[in-house]
Amino acid sequence: MNLEKYWELLRKVDKLYQAGKYKEVIDFLEDKHIKYPFGKAALAYSRICAATKLEQYDLSIKLIQDILDEGGWYSEIVLTQSPSLQPLQDIPEFKKLLNISVERSKQVSEEEHDITVIPANTSLSYPLMLALHAGSGFVEEEFESWKTIVDQGYVLGMPRSTNIFWSGQDSAYWPDHESAATQIKAYVNKLNLDNSLDLERTIVGGLSSGAELSIWLALSGVIPVRRFIVVAPGGQWMNELDKWQPLIEDTKNRDLRGMIILGEDDEAVPHESIQKLVKMLNDGGIPCQFIQYPGLGHWYPPDFADILSSFIKDRNRT
Repeated sequence: MNLEKYWELLRKVDKLYQAGKYKEVIDFLEDKHIKYPFGKAALAYSRICAATKLEQYDLSIKLIQDILDEGGWYSEIVLTQSPSLQPLQDIPEFKKLLNISVERSKQVSEEEHDITVIPANTSLSYPLMLALHAGSGFVEEEFESWKTIVDQGYVLGMPRSTNIFWSGQDSAYWPDHESAATQIKAYVNKLNLDNSLDLERTIVGGLSSGAELSIWLALSGVIPVRRFIVVAPGGQWMNELDKWQPLIEDTKNRDLRGMIILGEDDEAVPHESIQKLVKMLNDGGIPCQFIQYPGLGHWYPPDFADILSSFIKDRNRT
């Protein structure tokens, strides 16, 4: 699964859409789901929005029907709150499809998709590595980058957000930080029902929006975090850096350290803002190492397991 190419495709589609080239969006995406079947609902959504913009409502409804016919669905928030889809709201056929889709989405949201791996040793107390997915829901793919942490004696916890846009692997997203924190706290509390976690040694990490959320969790103290290691943080706060300053000031007297990794070829996140945040953290008394990785796009470095192992060892020495 080539996620880099898929995300590059989505960025191209977004540029076309923002430029008002709706016909080009529809034509360009006509057969892309063949190469990226895991993203079929996402790609169809862009076509649905573009068709609606062109007032081709019959095509919009047909595209929704096609996804439903294959067992797929869209969430209520997508179908009712997307600005591009407002012209569809009073069409009877759309309302019928909406009801079917929302019912399916509710059933899926109640299912558990978390990944939790516990070390095989006989320790009575395990530190926790909390790894938060990007705003895409590819938890299984990201697991491959984090799984070696278990060999270091950590429980690996990878909660999947219960906020889901549509059917497919690429649909789970983290809402605002506070709402996401509520979900994550519930997950951690469930893991620790038997008090087997050493929460004083918790590390949090993630990719993209999961990375921004990880830094926020570490600074806010919503859950006890001693270290954070993140890749390519992106999200609303990365475009509004002033929001970080109060958290940094409140955190400077805590024992907290971090690492931020950024690919030189990553086009999905603001490089300058990330580097400014690193400086803000260090200036604020929160040591944060910055690694700019050559030839890397919007994903984990190929030697992330080694970086993670070194980070853990440094943490254990402090």
